[in-house]
Amino acid sequence: MMPTKFPTKQILLVDTDVIQSETISDILRSEGMDVLSVWSGDEATNALRQKKPPFEVVITNLVMPNKDGVAVVKAAIKYNSNCSVMVLSTFSSNDEAIEAIANGAFMVITKPFHPAQFRNALLRLIERANLISDCNYFRTRVEELESKVNSLETTKGRMEMLAQHISPSQGEQKARSLNDIEQLATLRSKGILTEEQFQSARQSLLTRWLS
Repeated sequence: MMPTKFPTKQILLVDTDVIQSETISDILRSEGMDVLSVWSGDEATNALRQKKPPFEVVITNLVMPNKDGVAVVKAAIKYNSNCSVMVLSTFSSNDEAIEAIANGAFMVITKPFHPAQFRNALLRLIERANLISDCNYFRTRVEELESKVNSLETTKGRMEMLAQHISPSQGEQKARSLNDIEQLATLRSKGILTEEQFQSARQSLLTRWLS
């Protein structure tokens, strides 16, 4: 049993065969895809250069005049190293198909193909693109969390330096104040306190601490 609809993505479709291009476009749109169709390698490289953010998915015919499918693959990978590229080939263009894979294409599908065969290949292509998007998202989140942890550690280090100046007779009270400031820093890092609120509360604690 095939899944219902794919997640919406904009796909660049490159094919000099107008009838074939329209057939593939119809399949893609029936699956909820946003399709930009172009009819030459030159148009494709221009579209790839101008698209911001870059295309995540490209489907290109292999054999085309002037700039062929290999040139489109190279441009797709140039502007988005994680781009998922499907190449439409024929039995007579095996060498070019191998070259396309060597330059970064994810898969080659041989023409003529049945719509169900194309849909299965499309599923694999979109799954790869989604996996890459997820990995990039989680990598960014990890970097953000690491930055917050580093900020907390820096704040804690500064508090510990202040704690070294506490006299023994004030130890218990000052230790509580240090713990309070650390908790304030945690609340600020989580966005519960604004920087202004944190600084005001911190100053109040330090005034009691050092008095």
